[in-house]
Amino acid sequence: MTFSDMTSRERVLAAIQRQEPDRIPTFEWDIDPGLINSMTGGGSYEDFIEKFDLDAVMCGPDYIKKPLDNGYLLDEWGVTRSIGHEAYAMAMDEFSPIKTMADLEKWEPPDPYASHRFDTMKERVKRFKGKRAIFVQLRDVWSNPRDLIGYEQLFMKCGLEPDLVEGVVEKSINQSIKLVEIAAELGAEVVMSGDDIADNRRTMISPRMWRKLFLPHFRRWTQAIHDNGLYYWKHTDGNITAVLDDFVDAGIDGIDPIDPLANMDLATVKDKYGDQVAIKGNVDCAFLLVEGTKEEVVESVKNCIRIAGPGGGYACSTSNSVHSGVRPELYIAMLDAIREYGTYPLDMDKLAPSTITSK
Repeated sequence: MTFSDMTSRERVLAAIQRQEPDRIPTFEWDIDPGLINSMTGGGSYEDFIEKFDLDAVMCGPDYIKKPLDNGYLLDEWGVTRSIGHEAYAMAMDEFSPIKTMADLEKWEPPDPYASHRFDTMKERVKRFKGKRAIFVQLRDVWSNPRDLIGYEQLFMKCGLEPDLVEGVVEKSINQSIKLVEIAAELGAEVVMSGDDIADNRRTMISPRMWRKLFLPHFRRWTQAIHDNGLYYWKHTDGNITAVLDDFVDAGIDGIDPIDPLANMDLATVKDKYGDQVAIKGNVDCAFLLVEGTKEEVVESVKNCIRIAGPGGGYACSTSNSVHSGVRPELYIAMLDAIREYGTYPLDMDKLAPSTITSK
């Protein structure tokens, strides 16, 4: 097989194995449904993937949400959520189902084998298997406890009731592992979990508490992914400097998105971890892809490739997601630049910085 024969799937798998594919792959953690609609003329997520030739497709378990009289939604986890504009509706702390050990003992997670659980994934696997890398998006150690206990309550109970927190983590990770097993049988190749444990300044809980209550289960989770023959590309925003060693030591295969607004430096991560994990990111989607120019976007892509591309093990993407504020023409400029400048062997002369005239 020559480089020119590579499929999108092969391109992503080469990157996650820290090799140089034919060109740097690109794919996204999340794409806003409204943008999908407008950029495809009313098409679907799957149509968007094909139209813009993204190298991986995201799948996940399907959950039924029941409308409540108070205007909220009740999901299968027993979590009450607001009705959000973006892809993920916020959990409402005051209605979180687990407040005591008694609540935990009687709480049961959704049936992982429910007939509808992976309907969307089955459709996407049928359409893209062998052509594009199949990712399954699941939760690891933070997001389910956050929603089940409540955002503010979780912080307090980490200190006051650590046994309760660890019990919720254990029970929810057991569920996630079952979902990994099912997804692997259905054709998933890479797990991507998005539990954000940091803001732009630091981790939301102390590294010490993270290592005591959450890290042991994160290690078990990572091992289960590998035991099922899948790769693990961990997604988390924010400044994760204090715990990035923990992620890498636990055995993740990739890290995403190296958040530039959280003072995460792409060059530092590439230099320190590039021989251990693949890297994805990090064209700024908070400002640059919202209010920048095409020229600025191209320069950002070139900079990312110049830093993280050498030696392979890199996927170029936004710094988080293609959210509703991203301007379509700037996202397309990003994709075009990745394909123009991201072909191996990299042309470092072409990747040299250019002078930009201010708009």
